[in-house]
Amino acid sequence: MKKIILSIAIVSLFASCRSSIHHGGFNQINQTQTVLSSANFTVLGSFKGIATEKITTGNITNKEGIISQAKANMLANAKAAGVEFTGSRALVNVSVDIIETKKRISATISAEIIEFN
Repeated sequence: MKKIILSIAIVSLFASCRSSIHHGGFNQINQTQTVLSSANFTVLGSFKGIATEKITTGNITNKEGIISQAKANMLANAKAAGVEFTGSRALVNVSVDIIETKKRISATISAEIIEFN
């Protein structure tokens, strides 16, 4: 009888755990096609932005805009480094990673900023 109770306790302990969920992507987010076959651009740097939100029970509205917040943080980091996103500059090699646990959601965006000559 003790073995059965112990087995049920162990199974219920591990059944209540939830591992983190990871979503990632590395794709074209701009609507324009750019051919970079010649050296007509300068790489201004690689930048990263992170946004994290706490998930409250029964409230999923704080998940909205997490990627936009991470992108805004990335552009703020670029501006702090002296690179403003203006004129003939573009984001390339954009990578979006989302990690979600039971209590938090975190989005990370990394990209390079280039300037066309």
